[in-house]
Amino acid sequence: MTPEPALVDHVRDMARTRPRARTARGKAEGPAIRVRFASGADARLNPESPRDMVWAEVLESLRDSRQPAYVEIDPQTRYITSLLLPQRFTVAAIREMPRADDVEVELEISHARHHLRRAHPRFDEMYTLLDRARREKTPVLVTESLDSSAIVDVRPAPSLTGRRRT
Repeated sequence: MTPEPALVDHVRDMARTRPRARTARGKAEGPAIRVRFASGADARLNPESPRDMVWAEVLESLRDSRQPAYVEIDPQTRYITSLLLPQRFTVAAIREMPRADDVEVELEISHARHHLRRAHPRFDEMYTLLDRARREKTPVLVTESLDSSAIVDVRPAPSLTGRRRT
C-alpha cells in the first residue's frame, strides 16, 4: 500500500539519522532528519538543504506548541516536499462564483477571500466538509497555498477538549 502523499498531523518527534550503507537497490542513504508524526507516519528532511533546515525549525516549533502541520511527502523517498500551516476556522458562508472555476469560502474571522478550486482532485470531499462545518457551526482545519488564497486541504478540526494549554 502506498502511503498518502499529503498529511495533516502533529509532530511526535524528530531526530538526525546517520548515513547508511548501500541498500539492496544499490543506493546509499545520506544523513537525514527523521520526522515522526502522531499517526505513526515517518518522513525525512535533508540536513544539507537550507530550505529543509528552516522546515525542521518550523516543525520543531509546531511540535512544541502542539500545532498540526500540513506536509506533502514523496512516496518513494519519504522526503517532505511541501510544508504549510493549517489554521482552525469556522465557515461563515460558501458562495458559488458566476463564470468562475472556484467557490468562494468565507471563514470567520478572516478578511481574506478564500477559494476552493473545482479542478482540485478532492473538490467534492472538501466542499462537503466545508458545507457540513458551516451548517453545524463546527471548526475545520483549512490549509491554503502560499502564493494564492486557494484552499489545498480541509479536515475536521480535532476537539480542544482535554488538550493541555501552554
